[in-house]
Parts: sequence; C-alpha cells; structure tokens
Amino acid sequence: MEGTNKTFEFHYEIDEKPYTVKGSISSFECEDDITIENIDLEKDKEFIFNVSLISNPKINLKIFDNTSALIYIIGYKGKEGQLGYIENNIFIPENDQNELVRQISVSILEILLINGSGHFTDQ
Repeated sequence: MEGTNKTFEFHYEIDEKPYTVKGSISSFECEDDITIENIDLEKDKEFIFNVSLISNPKINLKIFDNTSALIYIIGYKGKEGQLGYIENNIFIPENDQNELVRQISVSILEILLINGSGHFTDQ
C-alpha cells in the first residue's frame, strides 16, 4: 500500500478572529515495539495517521505544542475521525467541543479522502 504524505494550509475564522493552520499528514509507522494501550494497532493501523500542526496566531492547545506524538484516527469509537495525541502509550483524544479543533479534524478527514499526495489549501 502506498504511504500517505500530504501537507495543508487552511484559514479559519472563529469569533471574528482569523487563524491560519498549517500541517502535514503522513502514514503511521506501526513498528513491532510500538504499543498504544487503548488502540488495537493490528486492526486499525491503516486508519491511523501522523499529524503535525502549527498555527498563526499561536494557540495554546496540546495539539500545537509538538512535544507529544499527534495522530488522527479514522473511525475511532464510532466517530468519523478523531484527532489526539499519545502520552505514556495511551491515545488521548483532543476535545472536539473546541470549534477550531473540530474544524481542523474535519479538514484532515477531507484531505485524507482525496487520492494522491500533495499540498492542499483553501485558497
């Protein structure tokens, strides 16, 4: 199976404040020594993607601090997609009640549904 390698730049407006989010999405490298206690890697490894995000202006959310592995899982616990991070071998879903997180998650799913690799933008 061909690996995923996509980059993106999207612009959001929340409460009349503009945000630019840039990121990359790549295939999750599932090696034998990797364990995530609350994910069945054998079953779900093709639905997990590495994600890296930056924002302008800088936003104080865990998904933007790049100190923990950020991943996106398609179909996690019945949701279309779930953005979250791995800490101490546990997947911690990001709060999708946050409007920006919800919009980023939807954008990532849309990009993953597009065939091929490349750079995607909303402008």
